[in-house]
Amino acid sequence: MNTKGIKLLVTDLDNTLLRSDKTVSDYTVQVLERVRSCGILIAFATARDFRFVTEYITPRTGITPDILIANNGALACCDGVEICKKMIPSKTINALMAKFRLVRCVSTEDAYYLSGAYSNDHWSIGMKATIITDFSTEITETAFYIDGNTDISTLSLENDYPGVRAVSYSDIDIITVVHHEATKLNALNAVKNALNIQLSEIASFGDDYNDIEVIKNSGFGIAVANAIEEVKAASDFICDTNDNDGVAKWLAKNVF
Repeated sequence: MNTKGIKLLVTDLDNTLLRSDKTVSDYTVQVLERVRSCGILIAFATARDFRFVTEYITPRTGITPDILIANNGALACCDGVEICKKMIPSKTINALMAKFRLVRCVSTEDAYYLSGAYSNDHWSIGMKATIITDFSTEITETAFYIDGNTDISTLSLENDYPGVRAVSYSDIDIITVVHHEATKLNALNAVKNALNIQLSEIASFGDDYNDIEVIKNSGFGIAVANAIEEVKAASDFICDTNDNDGVAKWLAKNVF
């Protein structure tokens, strides 16, 4: 498989590019700088809120992506310009809040609405307001997502609310509900169309359920060694673990 035609590198963050302590090594930074010097664009594709990346991850790592796909695909930006955005109506958000055993977070354009049990230092950074709430008051804004704990199956949620989809994770017991068109793959398709890049020219790295579609549909799909088995089965390659510079090692071996 010829990997020399890659024009776009797409990588998940948690448990993929980032080490377990949410940092990257100097080696990884150097490899990504070399990738960019070769004319390859760098995209982060994450379940995290976009402000978490721009105001927390980028300052800690020194890496500013050319493209940011955030909120499980609800938002995609290229050089800070929005390419696509999929928001859940406030009416649906308020109906969903009653379905959760514990609402942990509702993320809107301007604020994080958080339960006290879910607040921690990184939520209070930057311009986005942090509002601690018991969710007894209605939210009047559209939202990127709502997440928390529920005893209702994801299938049941999606049947009751056809305008949304539910995302689950292998390493944490929460469900994130986003707009039904908000997927990493849909956002990536919007990005590649805007940039006139083919899926065959994209290399994608990931570790969890929400990475599988992107990995399957990219020209080069790569799972980190710590990925779940479903991701490995969908991938063309398996690289080293996130804590051992897996993404950077694969790039150094296959791109340069």
